[in-house]
Amino acid sequence: MKKYVALLSLLILGVFCVFSQQSINIKAIVAPVGANITMDSYIWNIALSNDGATPYQNDRQGIMTVKSGSTWLFHIDFTSEHLGYVTQGSFQIPYYVKVTEIPSGYSGFIFSAPIMNGYVQLTSTQSIWFFGRTPQAGIRFYVGVKINATSGQYVESGTYTDTLTINFVAF
Repeated sequence: MKKYVALLSLLILGVFCVFSQQSINIKAIVAPVGANITMDSYIWNIALSNDGATPYQNDRQGIMTVKSGSTWLFHIDFTSEHLGYVTQGSFQIPYYVKVTEIPSGYSGFIFSAPIMNGYVQLTSTQSIWFFGRTPQAGIRFYVGVKINATSGQYVESGTYTDTLTINFVAF
């Protein structure tokens, strides 16, 4: 009889079991990854021969790394303080800039720009547009500089300068 009472008690408890449910809301907050541009060097010293015949061209004057983990659409702008001239007082020498992507496996899209198609003088802002976040290591580019020789002429000797500014603009 004790077996039946024990079995009957288990059946009754099974019929009247208590059901309880709890919900947990999970909210993951992902820290933003700052968009940035870094250069391997922030001073470019260029030695010109000043013989009226020898141009200067270095397709790999510097290496630029672009990183963005917070936005899908962005562009980088290149501007020159002196509109594409290195200057010394009233003397000026035109120079040209070219940007070449170093293959990186970037799965986004880079819209072609004149500054990527050949050397351009920065008489106005040159922009490269991107669609897609970059890998953690970023996208790397060679930044080249070219200065043409002035045929049969010398330039005033001395130190000529300009400031090339590269801005990251996100949407």
